[in-house]
Amino acid sequence: MVSKIDHLGILVDDIDRNRTLFERLGLEVGAVERVPAFGVEIAFIRVGESLVELVEPVEPDSGLAADLETAKRPAVLHHVAFRVDDLEEQLAALHTAGVPLADEVPRQGAGDASVAFLERRAANGVRIELVERPTDSPLR
Repeated sequence: MVSKIDHLGILVDDIDRNRTLFERLGLEVGAVERVPAFGVEIAFIRVGESLVELVEPVEPDSGLAADLETAKRPAVLHHVAFRVDDLEEQLAALHTAGVPLADEVPRQGAGDASVAFLERRAANGVRIELVERPTDSPLR
């Protein structure tokens, strides 16, 4: 069951350059964390109960780097992530319902989270991520 929006992922060309706006808004930008499984570095920003995630591709030939190049902008909204209580159960239910899944089993994400993405076609082109976290605070 989805309990809330966990975060909005913003794909950026440079976390350090893009964090300035959020800091000027008085928001704390967490430590940068490398996530090798996705070929990115990320930084979370808490906004109320939800998060904004800055995602910087560190592998120039990755799909995420290509997404950023295609957008022809230094930042673009990349995905919406929903918090779930039991990711494996949610994936099984979606699979049974015929929802196209990019990840059929959870992967290790940032902030000690288990994550899985749906295929873009499942949400008419919007990238959806499901997130299960052991705690409510991935900021470090």
